[in-house]
Amino acid sequence: MNYPVWDIPASGLLIAVIAILHVFVSHFAVGGGFYLVLLERRARRGGDAPLLGYAKRLSRFFILLTLVFGAISGVGIWFTIGLVHPQATSSLINTFVWGWAIEWTFFVVEIAAAMVYYYGWDRLSARLHMAVGWIYAASAWMSLVIINGILSYMLTPGQWPTTRGFWDGFFNETYWPALFARTFVAIGLAGLYAIWTAAWLPDAALKSRIARDAAWRWVLPMAIAIPLSLVWYLRAAANAGVPVAEVFGARDGGFVSLLTAVFSTGIATGYPAAQRAAWWVIVAAALLTILTALLAATRSRTYGKPLAGVLMVLGFVALGGSEWVREDLRKPWVIGQYMFVNALRLPPPAGVPAPPEDFVQRFGADRFTVDAVNASGVLAASAWMRPVPAHLLAPHDYAARVEHQGRELFRALCASCHTIDGYLAIRPLVRGKGPEALNGVLARLAVPTDAAGAASAWNALPVHVKTWRSRRMPPFAGTDEERQILAGYLALVGGAPPATLSPPAPSADVGKAYYDTNCAACHGPDGLAPLDPKGRTPAEFYEMIGRLPAINEMMPAFEGTEEERRALAGHLAALPGKTPGGGAR
Repeated sequence: MNYPVWDIPASGLLIAVIAILHVFVSHFAVGGGFYLVLLERRARRGGDAPLLGYAKRLSRFFILLTLVFGAISGVGIWFTIGLVHPQATSSLINTFVWGWAIEWTFFVVEIAAAMVYYYGWDRLSARLHMAVGWIYAASAWMSLVIINGILSYMLTPGQWPTTRGFWDGFFNETYWPALFARTFVAIGLAGLYAIWTAAWLPDAALKSRIARDAAWRWVLPMAIAIPLSLVWYLRAAANAGVPVAEVFGARDGGFVSLLTAVFSTGIATGYPAAQRAAWWVIVAAALLTILTALLAATRSRTYGKPLAGVLMVLGFVALGGSEWVREDLRKPWVIGQYMFVNALRLPPPAGVPAPPEDFVQRFGADRFTVDAVNASGVLAASAWMRPVPAHLLAPHDYAARVEHQGRELFRALCASCHTIDGYLAIRPLVRGKGPEALNGVLARLAVPTDAAGAASAWNALPVHVKTWRSRRMPPFAGTDEERQILAGYLALVGGAPPATLSPPAPSADVGKAYYDTNCAACHGPDGLAPLDPKGRTPAEFYEMIGRLPAINEMMPAFEGTEEERRALAGHLAALPGKTPGGGAR
C-alpha cells in the first residue's frame, strides 16, 4: 500500500515460475560443483581417460547452465520481487544487507572459480585445477548457507520480531533442517543432471558407469535423506508456531496424520493449494526414486533421452512442489510475525527497538500497520489509491462509488493473491453472495489469538492467526465503511445487480441480520452447504446453535448474544425448505 500496485494478473505466479526454474538450476550449481571435482579426482587417480573426458564436457554444460541461466534468472527474481512485493523486498534488504553482501561475495568467487575451472583444463596442472574446483564447490555451498538463513527466516523469523537482531533472524528455528534438506537436494540434482547428460554419450559402457554411479551414490541417498529432513523441518516449523497440521487439514502434526490428510479425498479443512502441491511432491518423488533405481539396475546401458527427460521432469515437479508448499506454509505472511502477504505490518510489540526520534518526526509513525490502517482507512493511508470522481459521491450513485472504491480496495488488499477470473479467482467464490454475507466473511478473515486460542492483540507476539475456514488469508484492515464497500464490490463481481446495493442501514430483523452476516456465505442458496431447515422448530435450532463445532468442525462456535441466538433460531426455522426435486417449498 505504500508503493504502487503492479497490475498484472497473478503476479505471485510470475515469481513462482522464475524462482522455481532458478532453484532447479542453482541447487545443481551447488551439488554439481562437488560432483565435478569428485568425478575429476576419481578419473585422474584411476587414469580413466574416458571418464575424464566426460568430466571436461560436463563442465562446459555446467558453466553455460549455471552461470548464464542461473545468473540471469537470479537477477530476474530480484527484478520481479521488487515490482510484485516492494515492501517485503525492502524489508529483506534492510534486515540482511550484510548477509546479501556476504552472499554476493561468495557468488563472485563462485563465478571466477567456475570460469577458471573450465578454461583451465589444458592450462593448469591437475593439482591446481582440482584446487580451483574445490574453491568453486565451497563458495557455491556457502552461498546456499547464506541464502538459506534468509529464506527460512521468512517462515520462522525466530526472535527477530522483538529484537530486530540479524543473527536472531538468521539462525531461526527452521534454519538447520532447511540447510540439511537443501544440501541433499543439491547432491541429488547433481546425480540427476549427470544421468541426463550421460544419455547423449555414444559409449554404452561409459554411460552405464556414470548412470549407475549417479543413481546409487547421488540420487538415491537424496531419496532417503530428504523425507527425514522434511519431517525434521515440519516439526521445527510447528514448534515455532506455524500451523502445519491446520494447513494440511490433519488431525495432528504427526507424519502419518499429515500423509493421510494429503492423500484424503473430499477435503473439507486445510489449505487446498498446499495440500495439492504436497500430493504432487510425494507422487513425483516416489516415481523418481523408483524409476532411477530401475534405470540403474536394468537399463543403465540402454536408457535413452526420453527416460532421462522423464526423470528430469519428475525432479523438477518434486522440487517445484516443495518450494510451493514452503511458500504456502508461510501464508498469510510474507515475513512471519511481521508482514502479511498484502504488505500490512503488525504493530511493533513492546520492547522492540524504536526508530530514531528524528526519523519519526520527519516521516511520522508507521501508517501501514493493521491497527493504523484500521483507524485511518486504506484509502486515506495509501498515496496510490485513485480518488473517487466527484460525481460518484452523491448518495444515488452509491453502486458506482462501490464499484470504483471497491476495485481500489481489492487491488490494495486482495490482488497480491487473487485475480478476478484467473488464478485463485474471486468470482466463483463470491458468485450469488450478498454484500451482508460477504461483509461478515471479511470481518472474520483473520483474527489474532494466543497459543491457547484466546483473543489477543496484533502486537502480542508470538501471534497466532485464526483464519476463516483455515484459508490462510490476512485480516481485512480498514474502516467499517471500507469493509462494506469492498463487500459490495465483491457482490457486484459475483453477479449482484447494482440496483440492489444501497448504503447499509440497521435491520429491524435481528435474526435475519445475524444470518446474512455470519451464516449466508456458506449456508445461503449458492453456498457450500445450502441450509434445509427440514421442519425443525426454533427450539431445535436454538439447541443446535449452541454446539455448532460438534455438528461440523468447520463451523465456528456461536459468539452472539442470547437475543441474537433466539432470533437466529426463529429465522432459521422460518426459512423455506427443499422439496425432494430440489426446489424450494
